[in-house]
Amino acid sequence: MTATKKLSETGYKPRWKLTVEKSGDWKAESHFGSVESAVVVDDNGKPIFDRPLYREAPNVNCIVWGWDENDEARFAVIRQPRPHADDPENPGNNHPPVVFGQIPMGFLKKITGESIENGAVREVGEETGVSVILNIERPKYPWHNPNPTFVATWSDLVFLEVDLKKINELKSTRNEPIYSAEFITLSELMKRTANGKDEEGAVYRMCTANSIWWIFFCSHPELLFQKNNDEQDWI
Repeated sequence: MTATKKLSETGYKPRWKLTVEKSGDWKAESHFGSVESAVVVDDNGKPIFDRPLYREAPNVNCIVWGWDENDEARFAVIRQPRPHADDPENPGNNHPPVVFGQIPMGFLKKITGESIENGAVREVGEETGVSVILNIERPKYPWHNPNPTFVATWSDLVFLEVDLKKINELKSTRNEPIYSAEFITLSELMKRTANGKDEEGAVYRMCTANSIWWIFFCSHPELLFQKNNDEQDWI
């Protein structure tokens, strides 16, 4: 089970609004997005099966990177608990939230009409402490679907090169906890991904983060062939 609780256990007032039609169609909505009934049909329009369809509010997924004092590229990783995830190592309903090593990401501010680029800069500043952005880039196909088997919407992808000398201390005023943020080398990122965890126990198995790291390095293969401190040709 996950590290979440039921409404009946907490007394929490739900922020999702559920609407059920006489036809049987239903939809739950909140500022995070919506979940609604959906039926998959064949080429002739014959129903095959039903599965809820999820729509997320507009959001950005970001790769944040920069050059260190040794001219080696480093990449932002944040450690963030995700209470909705089961813990495969601790089955049951009493485990703490699984902490993931992941990329910065977040929702855009719809009320103010925040642009994709401005939202990315804001999220990156909040989640990594970066204060100076050197370059903003979007890949050729700048969208990512986290799971097309039930998710309809796509996240916007943004790559940000930053000045690693200009990083502020993380603020603790966010509504979502972020345990830490750091910039690591590619070799360290590959090591953590291969092992599945880092030294703090954060898990490197978030599909969105791993997928977008892959997209980034396919877009920038030159960063896979940089010289490191041991003068290896490939990290």
